[in-house]
Amino acid sequence: MTRQDSLYEKDFYAWTQWHVKALANRALSELDWENLRRELECLGRQEYRELVSRLTVLLGHLLKWELQPEHRCRSWFLTIREQRRAIERHLKRSPSLRSMQEDALADGFESGVDLALRETSLPLRVFPEKCPYTFEQVLDKHFLCDTSTDWE
Repeated sequence: MTRQDSLYEKDFYAWTQWHVKALANRALSELDWENLRRELECLGRQEYRELVSRLTVLLGHLLKWELQPEHRCRSWFLTIREQRRAIERHLKRSPSLRSMQEDALADGFESGVDLALRETSLPLRVFPEKCPYTFEQVLDKHFLCDTSTDWE
């Protein structure tokens, strides 16, 4: 086991800082290539998971908004608005995630249904099996819940 493998296992933060310095000094022969590769893969998956997580919350609230209009409230409105903005910012920082938008929408929808089930008294049968909205629709501030205006 190399010094870097040991540091990776025992003190991850120290391992990252050591690599920051090695990269700054262009000491490529000293890098822990295998663990660097693993960590970069994890970072990419984390970006996708953040997109799915935000879509989960957004879709769950859009479903509640659509299926329970009598319970609409400022909190739902603000959550929809917040998640739309956060997703747009996330995609601006990582535009290549747009190539994964359909998968993320499908993954987020499944969890969004679960969120809506937990937060309402609606039965599972009232929810569609697949997401009835497009990616563009869920981000459109005028779709279902118009977040371009103030809450009334």
